[in-house]
Amino acid sequence: MRGFPDMGSFLARYFPVFMGTIFMAIFAGASAVSLAGVTYWRGFDPSLKADYSGLAILVLVAVLVFGNVMIARGRPWATGLVAGYLGGCLLFVLPMIQYPLPMLVYGSSALFPLVGLMLLNSKRHREMRQKLLEIRHLREAAIARHKAR
Repeated sequence: MRGFPDMGSFLARYFPVFMGTIFMAIFAGASAVSLAGVTYWRGFDPSLKADYSGLAILVLVAVLVFGNVMIARGRPWATGLVAGYLGGCLLFVLPMIQYPLPMLVYGSSALFPLVGLMLLNSKRHREMRQKLLEIRHLREAAIARHKAR
């Protein structure tokens, strides 16, 4: 890469896959927490269930936001964080098949993290992460040049 890319063309090419991954992660986390309320936590007091659900959502949102901000900042290790988030949601939902849930609800709860992982591993998302890494290196070089003056 010779310089910073044009923002419009960069966003037009990579923004849909980036946001698609984020939305699939949001849906995966929300469906996992809501299904936990009717399966694993079904015998709990409703106020305790609400507290657990709220805490779980806060933790999941913090992990997801941190991972995606770090991806946008050009940190390659953050992809593993988002993939772990999606994999964790999938592994949390899969054992729920033993409960009498509507198959559409269970299927979509298992499908969201799988689609998110597929988008995260897509060629376009990998290209985007490579370009963001190059942009980070250009930014660090520009900062170093500025400090040298």
